Amino acid sequence: MYVLLRQPIFDINREVSFYEVFLQESSLGKHPPDMDPLKATSITIDIITELTPSKVGNGKKVFVNVPAIFLEASMFELLPPEFVGIELVENKSITNQLLEAINILVDAGYDLCVDDFGYENINYLPLVNKCTYVKINWLQRPKELYELKAVIDSLKEMNKKVIVKNIETEEDFNQASLLGFDYFQGFYLAKPQPVRDPKTLNLLRTTIIQLYEAIKKEDIKKITEIIERDVGATFKLLKFVNSVYFSRIRKISSVEEAVSYLGLNNIANFVLSVAISEMFASEEEQYLWEKSLNRALLAEYLADIYIPHLKQKAYIVGLFSLIGEIMNSRPEDIARELKLDPEIIEAYETRKNDLGFILSIIELLEDRKEKDIVNKVAKILKTTPEKIEEAISKAREEAENLSSLIK
Repeated sequence: MYVLLRQPIFDINREVSFYEVFLQESSLGKHPPDMDPLKATSITIDIITELTPSKVGNGKKVFVNVPAIFLEASMFELLPPEFVGIELVENKSITNQLLEAINILVDAGYDLCVDDFGYENINYLPLVNKCTYVKINWLQRPKELYELKAVIDSLKEMNKKVIVKNIETEEDFNQASLLGFDYFQGFYLAKPQPVRDPKTLNLLRTTIIQLYEAIKKEDIKKITEIIERDVGATFKLLKFVNSVYFSRIRKISSVEEAVSYLGLNNIANFVLSVAISEMFASEEEQYLWEKSLNRALLAEYLADIYIPHLKQKAYIVGLFSLIGEIMNSRPEDIARELKLDPEIIEAYETRKNDLGFILSIIELLEDRKEKDIVNKVAKILKTTPEKIEEAISKAREEAENLSSLIK
């Protein structure tokens, strides 16, 4: 399976200036070794086009790794130059055709970055004249740093911005800063993170919409059908319902039986949680997923105290409340895209309804767990502090159990 990775490039103040994106084979953890360069770049451009460049780069420019041969294929007209730049790799053969293709792209407004700049190779000069950025590999720097300093100064005299890559330590960053580099990239500053495959996201959006519509209609049969179409969801459901989390003697072996046993509310919560968990793929995002699950459960328990008729919607408000952090979009926009209830959208957008109030309470309890906060929340919800403490504890415990079973 191929995945698109995004790695930030920082300025001297360690603020993200733009990103580099590149394709990787997920099972190998590196660029597909035997893949045709044209195919790899085509897949990359397809993903960026479907997600839109502004979302891939979170509003900042993304530089696409492009072998020289690809520049002559004329596929960049699909991507806006204000959000997409070209990082030229594999620059060994600099032909007149390549330079002509670069002229066309530069005239169209695309920024060009020359990767692995060979400061000892005069053949690079025609490329340097056309580029905006030059990238130098810190691991291949000369032993005498004054030589590198002279190269950087020469490039700046030509009005080029100079990027250093493979910064792996604080010492690397400090030395590179003193030499005059403009931008910095490397594992010390940030590791590459996966960009979502849009086809997977589209599938999940469709699944969530179908599930939510079936839940609103209390259509157990439809919910069962949706789960049965997804092998992964079926496996996780049966694992969940047959776990020690439930005290049962007889093993459940079918989705229909599991749905019947769990009931509408529990099965809806479980399947929506599975769907959302699939969007939180990386290790850092798993933390957000677990936090979202805890929010969902706590929202449901607090709503059961304060607004019991809205507890199912409260669960969904909590579950989707952090999804914007990986989707480069506001929760209310995602809620609209998923066609969620207008009350849920309003909760994210204005916080001026009961569901928005519950979400604010959750955030308050999440950030500050002091006794006086719990007492104030209990007073607002017209219940006892013990009930609030019980809800917090129960939500945390169930979130941990459910999270371990869904993974």
